[in-house]
Amino acid sequence: MEEVLHILNPMTSTIFWSIIVFVIVVIVLWRFVLRPINNMISKRQEEIREKIDDADRRSTEAQKYLEEQKKNIDLSKVEAKKIIDESKDAAKKIKEEIEARAGDKSRAMIEEALVKIRSEKDRSLNEIKNEIVEIALAASQKIVSKSLSREDHKKLIEDSLKKLGKV
Repeated sequence: MEEVLHILNPMTSTIFWSIIVFVIVVIVLWRFVLRPINNMISKRQEEIREKIDDADRRSTEAQKYLEEQKKNIDLSKVEAKKIIDESKDAAKKIKEEIEARAGDKSRAMIEEALVKIRSEKDRSLNEIKNEIVEIALAASQKIVSKSLSREDHKKLIEDSLKKLGKV
């Protein structure tokens, strides 16, 4: 039992040296283990903060770049639509000009054809009148048997034709 008491009641010198060893161990651990570990942890935390800040900065830059690209795309779409609309308008104007030219050309051709038809009609009528005059003159010469002169016959027939033309 004495041994048990001896274990339970330690000596003061043992307690003193135990405390000193404990303090030395704590100091050594603090100096050589905990301080470098704390420094490493602090450095790692700082690196992580920097990386997070860098990632945030890059994210905002990427967002700005994305917005710029969207704006550029929208501007490009508007510009492309404008170009397409201008092209459609230009094509429409060209089409209208071509149609107008074709219409003018066809009208001119029709007018030219009408003028030719009128001149041919007038020429044909004159030829027919001359033929009728000649035929009438020949017939009247046969009928009258030379009682009137040729010029009198011609004048008589032309007067008759004029009267017929007025009718």
